[in-house]
Amino acid sequence: MQNEAMIAESSPSSMVIKHPFRWLGLICLFQLFFWTLGPWLVRNTLHSDTLEGIAWGNLWQWGYEKHPPLAAWAAAFFSNLSDTSDWPVYLFAQVTVVIAFVAVWRLAREYLTEAGALLAVFLLQGILFYSNRVERLTPDTLQHPIWALLALTFYFAVTRQSLAYWLLTGVMSGLAILTKYQVAVLFAPLFIVLLITHEGRLALSSVGPWLGGLLALAIASPHLYWLWDNNFAAVSYLGENYVESERYGTGTHWDHLIFPLNFIKNNLGNVLVFFLLMIPLFRAPRLPILYDRFKKVFLIAIATGPFACTLLFGLVTGEKLVPRWATPYFVWLPLLVLVWTRPLIDYPRFKKVVFWCLFTGVLFVLLRCSYLLFKPVFDEDYSDSVEFVPLRAQMLKAEELWAFHQEDRPENEGYIPYLGGLHYHVAELLAYSQNHKTIPFFGLNPTESLWMKEEDFRKKGGIIVMTDGKRYSKEVRQRLEKNYPQAEFLGLFEFEPVTKVKVDNKPKLFVEYYLLRPQMTPGNLAEGID
Repeated sequence: MQNEAMIAESSPSSMVIKHPFRWLGLICLFQLFFWTLGPWLVRNTLHSDTLEGIAWGNLWQWGYEKHPPLAAWAAAFFSNLSDTSDWPVYLFAQVTVVIAFVAVWRLAREYLTEAGALLAVFLLQGILFYSNRVERLTPDTLQHPIWALLALTFYFAVTRQSLAYWLLTGVMSGLAILTKYQVAVLFAPLFIVLLITHEGRLALSSVGPWLGGLLALAIASPHLYWLWDNNFAAVSYLGENYVESERYGTGTHWDHLIFPLNFIKNNLGNVLVFFLLMIPLFRAPRLPILYDRFKKVFLIAIATGPFACTLLFGLVTGEKLVPRWATPYFVWLPLLVLVWTRPLIDYPRFKKVVFWCLFTGVLFVLLRCSYLLFKPVFDEDYSDSVEFVPLRAQMLKAEELWAFHQEDRPENEGYIPYLGGLHYHVAELLAYSQNHKTIPFFGLNPTESLWMKEEDFRKKGGIIVMTDGKRYSKEVRQRLEKNYPQAEFLGLFEFEPVTKVKVDNKPKLFVEYYLLRPQMTPGNLAEGID
């Protein structure tokens, strides 16, 4: 298979980049430094979805009621590296992005000159999924490196007919399943590539893809068993909250068109800056490069296939398409546009695009961090955002109350056995607990807490926290009053939002604390008599 990058670089008018790894290192270090340091300086807490992942991950289950386990495990592991700071999580979130950058550069070298391959990475600063709100570590963002590496290993597996690369593809496919089921919209285009290209059919006649598939199933099998054993809870969550939900849309056939159009509109905003950064390259002369059919089909499949599959899902089902689902979709967009336009990249043009990409990246970091820092100044409802909630103080109060009421029970080892309450509030609190042994009882609802038995909660006891005015507050309070009337009200405690800038007249945040005392079993009574 011809290497168009070598053909392009042999052109007398092409520029040879000296020290390409330094340029690649520049954009990687840029991402690591600014997006680790910035959020760490201005945020008081991690994002709520990341905190939820930490609460899940500390349970080390093979699945959870919303998602497969890999992102939760990663969030918990890196959170536990520091008891006083969130910087390890911010750092790892950027490591995932940098891995995707390297994968993009490596595949781009199969299509473009060294300059073009580097710009395929730099231009990602114009796509908001890589330059805004990237401090989060969630299943969506963990797809960045896994999907990129999956596409890269698949390409080499097919073009080199290599068993080793097929096994690597199997590993990445298994990890993708353990990250989020959404990978189905990437699997489908890759399978179509195998069916409609000569190289793909040749690969299917070998043992490689089949062994890779078996390896992927082996990696995902513990989670698949967990799914079966828990009545496909994570899949049901998708159906109940999106496919069958009445919270969204008009409830008419127009939803089949409205939701896909809204998805397109929202994501045009996510990529608009990228196309502005491409203007100098759109004006450049074109190189006389012709790509073979497999390369074109493969690149179109990975760059547009997931987006097209998502639109098809919305058109067929008429269900809401969440804009953040597109988080990993556009990693190959710069490469696709560069291959399509085939611009001549001389050194002045290369430097101009790199400059504007870095300028854009710095601008987005400053805008994001300034918004987080000064939000209390211009948004009177800022205290509703998790980054301003005094989670550490609220969790410390729960631990103090439990310790005060359990001084005569050394078997509890000083930690709260269970913490119950609103789903996200409990998750956010547990991420900042002084230990990682407390078990969350999300929503006081067993279907949200598949890792525990309700009778164990009654037996060991715990603390229940309640806040009003939140989504599902009414339902959780009803469960508290109906199922745990014996819970003792410990008090309504007052907290203030935590801000990095001085704010006058801070609103008061109120949290109710309840104590569910451990049940006195015959063994407990005997211990009390002794």
